[in-house]
Amino acid sequence: MFTLSSYRKNDDGAVAVEGAILFPILALIGFGIVDLSMMMLQTHKMEQGLMASASYLARAESPAQLTSQAKNIAMTGRPDGTGPERVTGWNESNITLTIRNVANNGQYRGGAVIKVAELSSEYDYTGLGFIRLVTGGTTKIRTDHEERLVHAQ
Repeated sequence: MFTLSSYRKNDDGAVAVEGAILFPILALIGFGIVDLSMMMLQTHKMEQGLMASASYLARAESPAQLTSQAKNIAMTGRPDGTGPERVTGWNESNITLTIRNVANNGQYRGGAVIKVAELSSEYDYTGLGFIRLVTGGTTKIRTDHEERLVHAQ
């Protein structure tokens, strides 16, 4: 007959119990790391797209007329918008493009006014859902880039 003290001394199956407790926790941590990595990759792709778009505008003679092509470059890498998307679901409405004038007080080469292209974007990240589980709602990726326009007058 088994007594309570004999159950306490018996360690058969202890590894199985520990595994049953720890495996779900480790799986959540692992999938969370994968989800975070995917979010970082999408952020990087968006940043690269905005940088390519600003670089395109910086060398254009009339950048204000090329806003649609610049947004296409940010999203697909091509001015006509054909080709694979950098980030699935990221579209033109997520990108804000502003060309602004900055007063030059002699600090930079050029005239009294320098033109700067500002691109910013905000995108709802869906991913695997583990980040949403932790944050309790939607997660937005926000990124921006600005670059001086070289040829703009």
